[in-house]
Amino acid sequence: MALPLRAKRMALLTLIGLVVSGPVLAQQNGENPTGDSTPKIVDLRKVTAEERSNLPPLMERYLLDEIKSLRTDMQGMRTDLMREVVNRQLEAIDKAISYSSNTVTYFFYFVAAVGALLTMLGWQSLRELKSSVRSLAHTELRRLSEEFETRLSALEEELRLKSQVINENQREIERTQSLHAYWLQANQVTNPRAKIEIYDRMLEMSPGDPEVMAYKADAALMLGERDWALSLCNRLLAEAPESANGHYQRACANAGLGFREAALADLHRAVELSDAMRQPAWSEVEFESLRDMAEFADILGPRSESDGVRPAE
Repeated sequence: MALPLRAKRMALLTLIGLVVSGPVLAQQNGENPTGDSTPKIVDLRKVTAEERSNLPPLMERYLLDEIKSLRTDMQGMRTDLMREVVNRQLEAIDKAISYSSNTVTYFFYFVAAVGALLTMLGWQSLRELKSSVRSLAHTELRRLSEEFETRLSALEEELRLKSQVINENQREIERTQSLHAYWLQANQVTNPRAKIEIYDRMLEMSPGDPEVMAYKADAALMLGERDWALSLCNRLLAEAPESANGHYQRACANAGLGFREAALADLHRAVELSDAMRQPAWSEVEFESLRDMAEFADILGPRSESDGVRPAE
């Protein structure tokens, strides 16, 4: 049985080491390899190539045979390696060819199956298939177009409603700005008739506004038109019965006309709705005829040092 290549290499190196180191070991141990007991002088000169090859014939032959054996084994290993590489490449090529062949085969099987299926379903030719696909596509496109038209119509309607809301809000903002400007103008005017004209413009923009009606009634009282003021307050309270300023102005009108009981009732209601109406009533000119009545003091309560101003001024 041939030794492995590694074992042969190890044996060869060991043998060479023994052969080379034999004389040196003998000299170190003080022994003479020839059996002569007389010591010899060690030659330290450099060994030439001819002297180095002067080995015993059998040893030289053995080394040559081992080297040849190693070379043969290496050549065999190289051959086996090449054979293995070639076999692997052949296997890879074979697998690739097999995969390609199977793919093509399965593709033709699939085409044949699809053709058989189309035949079974009644599509006898590519023309019928094209016609059927076109019909299905047309039907689907018509459905999608109708759906999008419905959505677009709903979106247009929603946009129209939002546009209307935006326009209404814009008009409301403009109206509010105009009313605010009229309020500022009315506060700056001292002539009651001019105030009434401004309030009429405001009522044209905002019909039946309780606040504007109350201030217009106050301007009518300033002109001495108590009947007109009473009529305005009645219209105001018919639309907004919880208006404290409306009850206050009607109390002033009733007091100026001599209807003291009605004036006390309206004043009491105005104080109930807003406590701010209590103090200005002490200095109200129209309530001059009510100051001697105990009910007047009971309604207004204790008088403060600062009487305030009339609520509608």
